Amino acid sequence: MTLNCENVLSRGIVGLPAKILESPDSTLQGIVGTVVFETKNTIFIREDFTVKQVAKRAAKKLQLQTPSCACFISGSALIGRPEDRISRLKNG
Repeated sequence: MTLNCENVLSRGIVGLPAKILESPDSTLQGIVGTVVFETKNTIFIREDFTVKQVAKRAAKKLQLQTPSCACFISGSALIGRPEDRISRLKNG
């Protein structure tokens, strides 16, 4: 199964290019890089030679680039442990 916008949350986001489009924190807005790690409440984005820690709630609108399309999701849709979210979406 190929990664696309319909199944991006159930397949995992580590390794995908990401851009924060909207955030209440102006220092986070416009961060562009690759998702390198994900925890229950945060994502880590490698931007050039630094890794930025971003609270999922602070990313109001996030763009994830899959091989076939660009997906626009809310950071709150990512809240929860990645393994729990993946199993919840596959089973439910």
